[in-house]
Amino acid sequence: MVSFRHRNHLKMLPLSTLLKIGFTPTLKDFNNLFLLLSRNQKFKAIIHVFSQLSSNQINADSQTRTFFAKALIKESKYEEAADFLRTHEIFHQNRVFDSLIQALCSCNQDPERGLSLLKDSLKLNGVVPSSRTFCLLICCFSRMGKMDRVIDLLELMSDDKFKYPFDNYVCSSVISGFSRIGEPELAVGFYETALKSGSLMPNSVTCTALLTAYCKLRNVEKVSELVAWMGSNDLAFDVVFYSNWAYGCLREGLVHEAFEIVRAMVDKKVELDTISYTILIDWFSKNGNVEKAVGFLHKMRRDGIEPNLVTYTAIILGFCSKGKLDEAFSIFGMLDKLGIEADEFTYAILIKGVCRKGDFDLVYQLLDEMPKKGINPGVVTYNTVINGLCKVGRTTEADDFSKGIIGDAFTYSTLLQGYVREQNNSGILDTKTRLEAAGVRMDVVVCNILIKAMFMVGLFEDAFAIYKGLQKMDISANSITYFTLIDGYCKAGRIDEALEIFDEYRNKSISSSACYECIILGLCEKGMADMAGDVFIEYIKKGLPLDKKLYMMLIEATFNLKGAESVLEVMYRIEETGFQTLPVLCTDAVYFLCKMGFPEASYDILSAMRTEGLEWASLCYYSILGSLLFEGKKLLARLILGPFVKIYGMSDLRVCEIVLKYLCLHDVKKSLVFLSSMNEKNRNITIPVAVFKTLINEGRVLDAYELLVGAKYNLAPMDVVSYTIIIDALCKKRHIREALDICTLAVKKKGIALNIVTFNSVINGLCHQGCLTEAFRLFDSLERIGILPTEVTYGTLIDALAKEGLLHDANMLLERMLLKNLEPNTRIHNSLINGYCKSGLLDEAIKIFHDLEMRNLKPDGFTVGALINGYCLKGDMEGALNLFLEFKRNGFLPDFLGFMYLVRGLCAKGRMGESWGILREMLQTPSVVDLLGRVDSGAESDSVENLLVFLLDRGSIYEAVALLNKVGSMHFSTGRNSSLRTLDPHTEVTPSINNRIGFHSVAYDDVEKEDNNMVEICGGEDVKTEQLKDFESFYSRIHSLCSKGDLAKANRLTKLLMEL
Repeated sequence: MVSFRHRNHLKMLPLSTLLKIGFTPTLKDFNNLFLLLSRNQKFKAIIHVFSQLSSNQINADSQTRTFFAKALIKESKYEEAADFLRTHEIFHQNRVFDSLIQALCSCNQDPERGLSLLKDSLKLNGVVPSSRTFCLLICCFSRMGKMDRVIDLLELMSDDKFKYPFDNYVCSSVISGFSRIGEPELAVGFYETALKSGSLMPNSVTCTALLTAYCKLRNVEKVSELVAWMGSNDLAFDVVFYSNWAYGCLREGLVHEAFEIVRAMVDKKVELDTISYTILIDWFSKNGNVEKAVGFLHKMRRDGIEPNLVTYTAIILGFCSKGKLDEAFSIFGMLDKLGIEADEFTYAILIKGVCRKGDFDLVYQLLDEMPKKGINPGVVTYNTVINGLCKVGRTTEADDFSKGIIGDAFTYSTLLQGYVREQNNSGILDTKTRLEAAGVRMDVVVCNILIKAMFMVGLFEDAFAIYKGLQKMDISANSITYFTLIDGYCKAGRIDEALEIFDEYRNKSISSSACYECIILGLCEKGMADMAGDVFIEYIKKGLPLDKKLYMMLIEATFNLKGAESVLEVMYRIEETGFQTLPVLCTDAVYFLCKMGFPEASYDILSAMRTEGLEWASLCYYSILGSLLFEGKKLLARLILGPFVKIYGMSDLRVCEIVLKYLCLHDVKKSLVFLSSMNEKNRNITIPVAVFKTLINEGRVLDAYELLVGAKYNLAPMDVVSYTIIIDALCKKRHIREALDICTLAVKKKGIALNIVTFNSVINGLCHQGCLTEAFRLFDSLERIGILPTEVTYGTLIDALAKEGLLHDANMLLERMLLKNLEPNTRIHNSLINGYCKSGLLDEAIKIFHDLEMRNLKPDGFTVGALINGYCLKGDMEGALNLFLEFKRNGFLPDFLGFMYLVRGLCAKGRMGESWGILREMLQTPSVVDLLGRVDSGAESDSVENLLVFLLDRGSIYEAVALLNKVGSMHFSTGRNSSLRTLDPHTEVTPSINNRIGFHSVAYDDVEKEDNNMVEICGGEDVKTEQLKDFESFYSRIHSLCSKGDLAKANRLTKLLMEL
């Protein structure tokens, strides 16, 4: 009895006193102590006392170890607990392992470590984790989006060892996880599998998660079925369900459906809460309708629901996105009045908006304000500033700013992107060095940007090393990684490395059209069209979306490398793949070949399409026939047109238009008859403007005129430019009356306001016809109708007056031009110089030349030739030769006719050596060489230039001059002062839309007068004056007259030759 009382007394004493008086506690005593400490949550004390047991060599039992393991878990010493559990036996081992794994998930947010411990525990005998442990791990991984881990856990749960059912907690977590990573179809698939297993009876939480997946799939029908099922099973439609439903619809752009849901909430008296309103406000703010968001904010407050910080932050975001910073700061200012404390995210949004405006002084002011309000700017805020600076091209400043913070992957990727945009190689290299020194864990985005940056600075090996190092960093390359590598190698011309990367990409389960497009482009640029075709075939077989740019790039490359026929081979290869949209591709190939001028090759593709029974062949017919008609290949067009009409008939207006176009180019009269028959059938078809351009290019200006007048009610819309082209062509061919008819038609029938370009063409045409009076009447009327004459107008009239010898009037018109502040150009001066030289007024011509130099205008070959002609007409060959040498020293040489004047003059004086030298000089002048190159010599193996050199080497100067006279007669229709009609290189430059008008043609009556003189001298009409068209023919005739003793006629003919 005494001992019992004594022992009870000892138990009441503190442990330290008991130990001092020599009491020796047993293991049971320690276990009781641990139990007491555990109930009082003195877990640190348990850990401390347990360590003393070990140091005093007291062997703990399973109960003691259990208390210790639980204490370690409670004190968050998870690794020590894990190590202890692996090496010691304890009571309730399942529960302790569950506690440890659940703590890692809930408290430490480290489900990866939890999963590792779970797998380790399965290796121990008798350890079976609970279903709750599995559920908690699945929930954590689902929130993190690591669905591969979730799938592993689901497989473990369904193993024969456990056979845990998939309850609502598991299903809702998995469905939400798949939806979160953008795989809603997998979420639905999992739900259906779980439902079929019979262990799942969905509740409101699972239905809410499933609803989100259906919304992402935009499957309105399934949503309706789910809602109906919930109603029939008496599941509650709470505010959370409706809010998720509305949010899902808004996120997928189903605005109307979202508002229907809100109405349903009102009808069913489900009150919207703060989250519901915030969802609506956030969506409208992010989608640019912040005014609507503000409307919901006011309604929210009228309904007695107080907005929170998230709500106001959404409004601020909306205003900042639209650049309305004043309104954003106004809402921000309301927060203090309402007693709501802003957080870092609110400031980050404001800073981002201010960065967009470029007001970085205000940005730094906001940064300084944050600590004063107890908000420490974090890396998110700093990254916002860095990103803003980089976007406005201030990457160096952003770099300096980043050196004062601890950056993350986004920090360095933003800097790299900024330097890449600015092409700052040193900045890229410095940032790379900083990134490596910072030890920041890189993700695939940073690696992709870094690879791109390395390519930009030319460090290809470094880029490849980053790619190869991804696996060591536990990073999987994505499609952007492969695209960046392929694109970088292709742009650098390193196609072999690009192909190696592409081969690695093909072995991955990644699908990207961009990688295929990039390698095909690189192969095409390297001339490897066949391999590009192989890649394109593989692209089609993979079912990737077809891009027109891609296959047109392949067609163009094949065409450039192997010709038009090879395009058909590409089409055959694509056909073998069973490609569904082959008709589209063939049609585009036909368009391309027609555009490149190969309608025949495109017809081969068309024939293949018809053979295979492919649709859209009619569109190809239109392109081919249009191209053939445009190129004037009317015979081939006719051969194709026949089958075309037989196949498609005349019911389609496009067929009628093609037939009409063909007839217009083939026979205008038949086209007008056909057009009349179409009009009688009330079939409205029009003649395209291109038909008139084609007729004009073929020289059939009268056909164009007849078609335009005859089909004036069936014309496609024509503007003033189109009418001016036709008028100009008629004027060039001296059909002035027809040109005036078109002017009347354009103005009175079509309401077209003619411009000065049109009038310039008409005035030039009148001048060429010798109708100077009518030309000046038209000129005088221009200002009355509000059209101001241009330099071209004055130049045309001055040239006409000069040719008629009315040099005083020409000078008066020039003075009038100067009063209008219009500067005369070199051509106008040339007209006056040529006129004065023809009239024998060489001194006046030289004055005009000096005026040209005073106006800082440069003479041309015509100027030099006209002045040389002036000296030659005076018989001053010495002056002509000196003038030629002076101009040559200054870098100016005469044109073809200028050389001819000088050569003929020297020959007439018997100065054959100097003539030979001038001819040699002439054959080295680029303009003359170019003109001779456009002449067919008639010999298969020689050119005119080589014939002339041969003649000069033989000393056959007369023969060389005769040949040059023939060349001149082929190129120039009228002359400046010669019956040879070979004197004016500008004759062919007649009025056109581009205001290029020739000023130096001679009236036909001058030529006719000269011809009459030759007939009279040569002895009557029986002599064919056409034979006297070169120096050799004149020389022969003079020699004949001298032989007959008819010296008078010989002298008159010689005088006429000298005058010419």
